[in-house]
Amino acid sequence: MAKPHPSMALLLDLDERLVDNDLRLEIDRCYSYLGTPVVRTHPAGEGAPENAIRMMVRVGAREYLDSTAEGADALWNDSIEHWLLNQVHAVENQMKIFNRRQREEGRDELFFTWLEVELAGGRLTVRLRLDSSCGIDPADSVWVTRVRTALNEGALGEGVVAVQLPSDASYEAQYVAGMAALAARKVAEEEAARAAEEAAAAEAAEAEAAAEAAFMASPALVAEAEEAAKEAEEAADIVVQARIARDLEAAERGELEKTPEQIVAERIAEEAHLGEDIQKKYALPEADFPIAFDQWTVIYADGTTRDFDAIRGVLAE
Repeated sequence: MAKPHPSMALLLDLDERLVDNDLRLEIDRCYSYLGTPVVRTHPAGEGAPENAIRMMVRVGAREYLDSTAEGADALWNDSIEHWLLNQVHAVENQMKIFNRRQREEGRDELFFTWLEVELAGGRLTVRLRLDSSCGIDPADSVWVTRVRTALNEGALGEGVVAVQLPSDASYEAQYVAGMAALAARKVAEEEAARAAEEAAAAEAAEAEAAAEAAFMASPALVAEAEEAAKEAEEAADIVVQARIARDLEAAERGELEKTPEQIVAERIAEEAHLGEDIQKKYALPEADFPIAFDQWTVIYADGTTRDFDAIRGVLAE
């Protein structure tokens, strides 16, 4: 028998305040390679928009959720689990790339709070909270397997329709601790940046003093300019080299009161700055803090909920 291959349908459940025709078109264009994306809106809440992106797992008519069904565990372990890891990675990466493009185009970013994995035609939905960058470590897809295992072991009780990871109480505690740690990191980074700037300024002042001490008027300036330009060829691109040559000529004519060393150093620093700008433009954002998924909220068909400690494997009383 051929090995079944899972497939995915993608649903974007968005706050109605955010959706217009342009956004729908952009979503269709950017997400279509993952599967035909469907946009659904929900009424606006009182706070900030809260969006969810739902991966609906399809494996034909094969049973894979209930371990008592013949072949269900093998199908999950041999196929679906690894496939989920790859799909979570693809969806997570696309959310970040989509927002980078939105920034480049001067449009509002589209942030998601939840990544939902819908299993067995909606019999169970696993709801994973995304971090502040719309991110989740693809390896955390293993929590879907852990939810399935707990469900089949009867640890979650009867009538389970969804599981949220982490619980609201757990996330709030993580948020407080994580933002405090983030603030501390920023202070440390600012102090390190100031120290680096002071060290660089001192080094620049020393270099400038040395350059002034060694400075000689033309015609020696021409020889120094040629030597400086030669050294710059290995550290600067064509545009920067052209700017160096232009500045050196201006200095030789007496129109620019800078030494060759100063000209080369400034242009090389400019090139480095341009490189940093490009890196910042295309860099993907970092999360404020990582999220732990070991405390769950179990949601039942009658609308009731209970928290579950995945470390101890017990439901809250």
